[in-house]
Amino acid sequence: MSDNKKSKPIRIILTAVYAVGIAMTLYFGIKCLLPSASEPNPAAMIPFTENESAFIIMACGFPLMLASCLSVIWAYGLRKSEKPRRNIILALIPAVIDGIPFVAVVGIVIVMLVEGYLEAFGILP
Repeated sequence: MSDNKKSKPIRIILTAVYAVGIAMTLYFGIKCLLPSASEPNPAAMIPFTENESAFIIMACGFPLMLASCLSVIWAYGLRKSEKPRRNIILALIPAVIDGIPFVAVVGIVIVMLVEGYLEAFGILP
């Protein structure tokens, strides 16, 4: 069996996972950008609007989307293609879109941790 026939089922699975990831990125990205008409549930422990929950879901999906993008680059051999830089950049666009909320959420968490420590040690009032 040639290398191409062995990797065909793997390519199909990775392409399906990548396509689902792109669809979810588009759905939650549009949901983040459009205004939300619903009000958060006041009985919830942490009430989020639809925009905020979509933002957090995108941030949580970033590592999975990055893994999916890298696996598609590996499976299709985009590094050895005719125009590798263009193809790799196009394959990584969904991971970059999911990475923006990830960086924002991680930054917010770090700022909150530092602020809590500064208040605990009496540096901030």
